[in-house]
Amino acid sequence: MLYNEHLCTGLKKLEVNTNMSTVGRNEPCPCGSGKKYKKCCEKENVVNIDTLVSQELDVLQAQLYDYIATAQSQEMEEYYHHYLSKMDLMQADPDIYEMAFVSWYGATQKDAEGVRLIERFVDKQLSTVTRPQTAEVLESWKNVRATAGTVEKLDDHTLRVEEAITGDTLVVTEKFGKLEEDSFFLGLLLPNGDKYLPFAQYFIYPAIEKAALELVKIRFEQGEFETLHDYLSGQYLEIADVGFVLYSAEKKKAGKAVNTSPRGDVAGNDSEESSDDTMEGVEIWKTPEYVEAIKALQAFLTEKGEDQKESELLVAVLEKYFYSERPTIRNPKIYSGALVDMAKNIDEISIRHVQKELAEYFDVSANSISRRSKQIWESYQDTVYELLKAGQNEKTKP
Repeated sequence: MLYNEHLCTGLKKLEVNTNMSTVGRNEPCPCGSGKKYKKCCEKENVVNIDTLVSQELDVLQAQLYDYIATAQSQEMEEYYHHYLSKMDLMQADPDIYEMAFVSWYGATQKDAEGVRLIERFVDKQLSTVTRPQTAEVLESWKNVRATAGTVEKLDDHTLRVEEAITGDTLVVTEKFGKLEEDSFFLGLLLPNGDKYLPFAQYFIYPAIEKAALELVKIRFEQGEFETLHDYLSGQYLEIADVGFVLYSAEKKKAGKAVNTSPRGDVAGNDSEESSDDTMEGVEIWKTPEYVEAIKALQAFLTEKGEDQKESELLVAVLEKYFYSERPTIRNPKIYSGALVDMAKNIDEISIRHVQKELAEYFDVSANSISRRSKQIWESYQDTVYELLKAGQNEKTKP
């Protein structure tokens, strides 16, 4: 079973905190157990309640992860392999992928009864927690927060995250190592009063803050989600994987290799053995939805007997669009129809089909095709002509 180091500390005896006020032996124990102090914590020399609560939360986090990881369901197994097949770079480190998947699935995905595993765990464990402060925090874990944003290190145990989209400032407590400027944070946060605890695997990517924030913003807006949490609940693993790609590209410019630390925080590696070769040709935009849209477009053009070179141009434009924009797709065939419809704007090719025909073939609405076609054309007509020119130059080569 995979645990972060801080999840395995266990409960330890603590020395007396001499700064705390004296507790009478017959007074209620400050730990909240309901017992008299002399029959509770006095005999253990433990009076630092905040530290006790913190340690109990560490143990509960370990138990939560274990509870999720050992859950047996066909749906969870299918999700695991489905996402693993899409994680081009995270496949290189199965431990990181497994921990990221387990924490994401248990915190965000609902079962057939509409309940998440984290909710089932909290309800199960609440009856075993005797300390009121610990129980209150545990109950709040049902409101786990998937977040992404700019991160700043305040001290060795505190990070401040400026959340994307909302602009909210979140204080995250944990034992952190060195943190570079312009870093991007992605994680699942468990509430702890007015602060947060990072749950299991989280990611800190140096040097990609602007690019990553722009990507999150674009995908959020295109998906028409109500909250950042809603968006990340579905796209958390994809963003984690894309983060590796963006970071590797930045380090490649600087001539450095890339590796991953046990926590999944991306770090530079000065080793002569470079991982750049594994980065070449990584097509992170080819999610199953993108592949479906591309194949549906190719099938339509082939079935209609369209010119091969003109068909290849439309496919290339769609691939370019997916690669640069990486939209969140709910119905891939809208994009297939939109590319065919967009062809009417290009005088140099002969492909022409009316929206009604496309809507019937791809089983989507004509309005959806029209809107997406207009959007892509407005953004990518320069790319279309660049690809046209490249194709014409290819033809004229001896």
